[in-house]
Amino acid sequence: QSRASGPSRSSPAAWPTLRPAPPPPRPSLVSQAWAAHETARGGGEAGREGQGGRAGGSERPAPLLLPLPPGCTKSFTDPTVKLFYSSCDPRGDTHTTIQLLCFISGYTPGKIKVTWLVDGREATDVFPHTGPERVEGKLASTYSELNITQGQWVSQLTYTCRVTYYGSTYDNHARRCTAESEPRGVSTYLSPPTPLDLYINKSPKITCLVVDLASKKDVTLTWSRENKDIVYPDPLVFKDEFNGTVTVTSTLPVNVSDWLKGETYYCKVTHPHLPKEILRSISKGSGRRMVPEVYVFPPPKEELKTKGEVTLTCLIQNFFPADISVQWLRNGALMQADQHTITRPHKVRSPIPDFSAYFIYSHLVVRRADWEQKSEFTCQVAHEALPGSRTLKRSMSINLGK
Repeated sequence: QSRASGPSRSSPAAWPTLRPAPPPPRPSLVSQAWAAHETARGGGEAGREGQGGRAGGSERPAPLLLPLPPGCTKSFTDPTVKLFYSSCDPRGDTHTTIQLLCFISGYTPGKIKVTWLVDGREATDVFPHTGPERVEGKLASTYSELNITQGQWVSQLTYTCRVTYYGSTYDNHARRCTAESEPRGVSTYLSPPTPLDLYINKSPKITCLVVDLASKKDVTLTWSRENKDIVYPDPLVFKDEFNGTVTVTSTLPVNVSDWLKGETYYCKVTHPHLPKEILRSISKGSGRRMVPEVYVFPPPKEELKTKGEVTLTCLIQNFFPADISVQWLRNGALMQADQHTITRPHKVRSPIPDFSAYFIYSHLVVRRADWEQKSEFTCQVAHEALPGSRTLKRSMSINLGK
């Protein structure tokens, strides 16, 4: 868990790192949006409805406010609701996934309800994912993510994110942008190191992501740290997006000990199109930790009888914070990341008041012959709450039967 204007967005190919949202083909909207509520301070705002390849809708629509009873005073801050989308490009297969991200920020921590509407009606056949609440100082942020198909996106339906908070509602809308759309304001996000890089590879890096630049000319990213020591960032990486904008990524290697002690790092962005420089900061978050419980399950008996491939399952539950990394090993050797699938972290539903923890599943598909050859398969988890090396292993084979 990190205090930052953006979450992690990348991880080594051999060990995917889970985040509140999985990365789409282009940079994850979740990883880009955690800092969107600070964009105004850095010189960039969300676009108008249908504007830009990455964002649509107004910065803060007029809420439907209920009158306060006589003698009562307002003791909370209203949320800002922004709606982002992952593509402005009408090309591609109709089944291609388009990611809608409703980013809710700047509100006093409290109960938030998010509802998705399609053309003004509550959507009953969609399955949005609402991320964890992140508290920074006295204010909080969260998000709700909805995936739709390219076919739905180009059909000109209007998608609405409706936020209910202390009796008031806040709406924001998105629909497919047109070819004449202009890019929105520049936004900058910071991502902390992955658990893998921190505790296994011992080579943590912080990522600074800048999106929606009109051009790469004269853009500068400058790193610094609180103790004023010299830093040595990696070279900038530029990417041209479908909507004509440019994305810039910079990574900064950091010392494991410095990060764990809470050192603060800064990324400053300057560009001729910005009214003023954008400055973001990040450090390791404080607070309670919950050690993950890890369980492994062999293939179902029915699958062993009928298929040439079998599925091994690893359940990781009751952990906090949500940042976690998972990998599989066969007979002690690391397996490739594309051989297994991992869900995003989901909140555990508990009757215990104020209980906050997460769970995930990882599925590994192997040849039935490999399983029957008595190979040992291991699910290995890295999480900051684990003692010692910060890793935990659970193994199984046809011999162990568990």
